Amino acid sequence: MKKVSFVCTTYGRFTCVERIVAQYHAQTYPNKELIIFNTDEEHPYELGFEDDSIIIVNNNINYQTACEYENRGQICRDAVTHATGDYFMLADDDDIYLPWHIQQAVEGIEELGTDAWKPRASLFATSNRIEMCQNTLEASVIVKMNRIREIGFRSDITGYEGLSWYTKLRDEKQLDEWNNNYVPSYCFNWSDPHEIAGHKQSGAIGSPNNFENHKLASIDYALRPLKKLSDSEIKNVYEKYYNWLKDNTDKFNLDYYEKYAKKFIN
Repeated sequence: MKKVSFVCTTYGRFTCVERIVAQYHAQTYPNKELIIFNTDEEHPYELGFEDDSIIIVNNNINYQTACEYENRGQICRDAVTHATGDYFMLADDDDIYLPWHIQQAVEGIEELGTDAWKPRASLFATSNRIEMCQNTLEASVIVKMNRIREIGFRSDITGYEGLSWYTKLRDEKQLDEWNNNYVPSYCFNWSDPHEIAGHKQSGAIGSPNNFENHKLASIDYALRPLKKLSDSEIKNVYEKYYNWLKDNTDKFNLDYYEKYAKKFIN
């Protein structure tokens, strides 16, 4: 069984990262690791429980230049050096990953025999609605780790870091953007209140100060060890997405809903 490295880079989003840990533990796929790469060294992360599959790195110094990081592409590149998996999946710290997210991706990429796998669309949530969204959505993609290391991440502007490998694999026909064999498992999440979400780098890609603005606005600092969320807490995170899937089965492949999602929803 191949190993998946779920890679989370973060700064000043403690509540979000604690939720990522809970979602990682909720994943049905067994052979996985979580890399938490925190660049806020003044507020380091630590686990409040034992789990050898979670690797935490607190670091704000670029491995290649020995200077402070200038953009997220440099951070993603360095975070991946700690990964030991066969596959790479991005864990954007503020987003939602339903329990079958990794399982479906692994089975999808292995069935196709390509270097990457992606669902055609994923969920997008604001404070008052959930809808289907078709975009690059790099956090919905699984990629062979050797291709990630070969291609790397864009480091010229924060927000475009994943387009390097995404575009190359798409153009090589190793990534099918039109794949309909899935049930949504990922949500691009804009529903958190400001005090949790802070600043959205993906919402200000054109700003030359995007990276620094993100650090200034993201102030949900790590002031205690990460704990495990209770079953009821993680259920509350997932409930509105489960309800949406149950009410919108006409919008995606019902066979995959039956295979992956239904047991969690009914």
